[in-house]
Amino acid sequence: MKMKELIDGFSSQLEESIHISNKYELKADREITSCVICGLGGSGIGGEIVKQWVRSSVSVPVEVCHGYILPGYVGKNTLVIACSYSGNTEETLTTVQEALSREAFILAISGGGELEQMAQSKGFQWIKVPGGLPPRAALAYPLVQLVEIFEQLKLTTTSIKKSILNSIQLIRSQETGITRLAKTILEQASGKQILFYSEDQFAPVLLRACQQINENGKELANYNVIPEMNHNEIVGWANSKANLFVIVVRSSLEYIRNKQRLDITSALVREKAQSIEVFAEGTDLVEQSLFLVHLFDWLSYFLAEEKGIDVIEVKVIDYLKDSLAKSIQ
Repeated sequence: MKMKELIDGFSSQLEESIHISNKYELKADREITSCVICGLGGSGIGGEIVKQWVRSSVSVPVEVCHGYILPGYVGKNTLVIACSYSGNTEETLTTVQEALSREAFILAISGGGELEQMAQSKGFQWIKVPGGLPPRAALAYPLVQLVEIFEQLKLTTTSIKKSILNSIQLIRSQETGITRLAKTILEQASGKQILFYSEDQFAPVLLRACQQINENGKELANYNVIPEMNHNEIVGWANSKANLFVIVVRSSLEYIRNKQRLDITSALVREKAQSIEVFAEGTDLVEQSLFLVHLFDWLSYFLAEEKGIDVIEVKVIDYLKDSLAKSIQ
């Protein structure tokens, strides 16, 4: 399947993923006092997004692990969620082995692979999602399952799945406008490196946008968030001559002081570089996040299309994995 079809099918993936989540029942056999979500790349970004979604309602600390080593506090009362779309992510499999040695409560999400085999042999719960896609084009599958885990284990008091259902309708009703806006942004950004700014609650969405531009568009992209960048990066604009195009994400949900900070920062940036303000559609953080994810996915695709390059190809990552494999032979 082509990347264009996969991006176009984002709302359908969300819908299918909700159907999958309704088919299983999860139970913890102990009190959960902390949670670590383990995942990298397209499998790991879902953890960052869900962590932000549950931040104000979650009953335990939540951390996302993007490497080989678990935090020191992980123990019997820690929920470790291993998320690897392929089921073969080296770093995530390593954390699962460590979680097993610490007798943590483990749940896994994958489309198969070694993670499925470990779940079956070690006896921890495993959620199967449809496999075979580039992980970056399968975000909906682990994302919804992560939400389901938090809701079924009663670690959050909000009904996020209801907002995801609303997001499906929002994206479908706005599809034409979303693709048009993505093309408009690209026309203005052509030939420049993209820099994203937003309020901190959208940090994982901007990270996802940069990752998509990296993998789909084969370009560098960066982001920072308010209020943190007001304490350091903003000074760098004083004499900046970088060839940048700045996308400032705005939202109806902005904290009042952050709204004021974004107003001032956006005006300062406009004096130094070409920029655009993009407004997130939707009534809550979940809807607005998924709207922006879809918008920036299209932006990354149109960037690749403009350059005439293969969107799917990730030869550098393949080379890195091959080289690492040879190093342990």
